[in-house]
Amino acid sequence: MAALRSFEIPRAWTLVLVIAAAYLMSPFVGWVILAIWLSGFARRLHERLARVMHGHVKLAAFVTVVILMSVLIPLGVVLTLVIMDAVTLLTHLAQSDRAHELLVNLVSSPEQPQEPARSMGNIGHLILSQGERAWGIVKTILSSAAQAIIGIVVLVAGIYSMLLEGRRWYAWAIEHAPMGPEAVRRFASAFTETGKGLAVGILGAGTLQAIAATAAFFVLDVPQALALGLLTLVFSLVPAVGTALVWAPVAAGLAITGRVTAGVGLAIYGILVIGSIDNLARPWLTRYGKLQLPGFVVLVSMFGAVEIFGGWGILFGPLIVRLAKEALEIRRGPVLATPTPSASP
Repeated sequence: MAALRSFEIPRAWTLVLVIAAAYLMSPFVGWVILAIWLSGFARRLHERLARVMHGHVKLAAFVTVVILMSVLIPLGVVLTLVIMDAVTLLTHLAQSDRAHELLVNLVSSPEQPQEPARSMGNIGHLILSQGERAWGIVKTILSSAAQAIIGIVVLVAGIYSMLLEGRRWYAWAIEHAPMGPEAVRRFASAFTETGKGLAVGILGAGTLQAIAATAAFFVLDVPQALALGLLTLVFSLVPAVGTALVWAPVAAGLAITGRVTAGVGLAIYGILVIGSIDNLARPWLTRYGKLQLPGFVVLVSMFGAVEIFGGWGILFGPLIVRLAKEALEIRRGPVLATPTPSASP
């Protein structure tokens, strides 16, 4: 009697279902990636709380998520406001026709907005005269807010679930992924490395430089100090010159507008303090997280991914390139491990 064969699903069906599942999750893939990374950062806190709470891991996970959100949500609100200020500043600078005017505008306050009553009147007039277009703008704003709220829900649920079941999901992936267990482990390691490398090795040093620059801008009474600090963080990704692309024009603008002492002081501070932070802090931070990619590749991958995916490209770009690098190394590994046959005499 022939042995019964187990039921097999055609590969094409499996591929279609996997692609469909990935497509369904794609609108929130950025939030999912962020949840996995944040749960990894918070795992030690969760384990300590679980010990303090005598093994109540679910309660410990809940408290861990509450602590994380109490930090991340206010930080996100502040960051959003600073980004809006940075956009306003860049719009103000874009109106400059010459380099001299740009430097002056850099250290000058943007034009004050219209008075509230007049502004509200203009908004009302816009809604009445451009009803359909204005309603479209309102719907876009509400849609963005709804997406952000749903994204935060996905983030919270993802962190909580990963803290409780992350290891079990990882074991399932090793067992069922269409590749060898060692390949899964290497991809998981590259994934984790990217999160730590971005948060600690790259943004960590950039954040320290941005804080130092922002403090100087506040002391020197430079308008839009927070926005300039955010731009300092962004330009810290540029190799070599980096933050000097922000503080040097500000110093020049101060000197041009008659504040020569402030301009010279900022230039000296930028060279001795802001510039030195990168050389001193980055090697120390890389002990806790380093992205195994050249800085130029990280920069280009971020800009390219932002062009394609929008804001989430800041995460997607380095992650995709890092996983691609790991895939090439995995594929090349067996070839390098195979001894080259010696030539026949």
